[in-house]
Amino acid sequence: MLGFFRNVCEVDGNCIARPARSSRLVRTSASCPPLNTQRGWHAIDARGGRVLLHRDDAVPMGIRLAVWDPFSAAAAGHLELPVPILPRRPRSWNAALLCCDHHGLQDHADVPFRVVLVGTDPEGTFACVYSSFGLAAWSEVACAAQHPDPGDDGGRIARVRGALVGNTLYFLLQDRTSILKYDLATGDISVIRLPPASYSYIRWMPMVLTTTEDGGLGFAGVAGDRLHLWSVVLRPNGGALAMGFAQGRTIDLSRLPPSIVMLGFADDAGIILLATIDGLISVDQKSGRIYKLVDGGDFYRDNCIVPYVRFYTPALVTASTDEGPSADA
Repeated sequence: MLGFFRNVCEVDGNCIARPARSSRLVRTSASCPPLNTQRGWHAIDARGGRVLLHRDDAVPMGIRLAVWDPFSAAAAGHLELPVPILPRRPRSWNAALLCCDHHGLQDHADVPFRVVLVGTDPEGTFACVYSSFGLAAWSEVACAAQHPDPGDDGGRIARVRGALVGNTLYFLLQDRTSILKYDLATGDISVIRLPPASYSYIRWMPMVLTTTEDGGLGFAGVAGDRLHLWSVVLRPNGGALAMGFAQGRTIDLSRLPPSIVMLGFADDAGIILLATIDGLISVDQKSGRIYKLVDGGDFYRDNCIVPYVRFYTPALVTASTDEGPSADA
């Protein structure tokens, strides 16, 4: 992992954070060169050496996305996607960036990519896919009448990274009672509900979706001074899928400062990212080893960061250190 993208917010006089205005890479590897800041955009996902960006000032009904290669020149490495045409204004949405060979560790600029957009609206759930090869366009929007619980936050997708497991993407719902599932092979979209018995324990736990050591779906959550790892078991339940959990390992965090915040998971590296008032912490999923990545007490204010994993030869890198496209680009 070379580092992670942090979305920098403006704060007004009342200490209220406004939408992110730029995304910058915080380096955690000495071999990573300085990279340009993307002004006017913020990161929502990264895979295969590319970063998926979103711009907040999009027109109503429009979702403005771009795919960026930080190691290319600023103009050549920033591809703004056409705005997808949606049937209704979304209530919530999220997106994921995939290499077309997403099972490998391809991170070359000439490797095709896909962007999967999922969301909820008053009628149900929807999904569409942008492919960089062929017509380089969005697919038709697929809709499903199945809808998450519309009460309070139940119908909203959390704006944290989804988990890629085989040919399936999973996105966490904001109230943590359901997961949105998108099958890359069939294009089917569905909602998987957590077992009701787990609500009282899991619903208020800071958590992120992960991939498990054996390649399945899991999640990590912090309760007190313990990091809990679970694997998710999906079982048929009538015409739908029911979700169960198998407790995995528990990692002691008692030596860390209090107020631990769960920030994300680097699936390519098997690293869970936490924040405390003392800095940014990584936890190795396999070994349980804990490392401090960055000093500083303000990472716990973030609600999401985007890990950046890339393989490269430092001597061959010609990274741009210029500023990226400006907010009025």
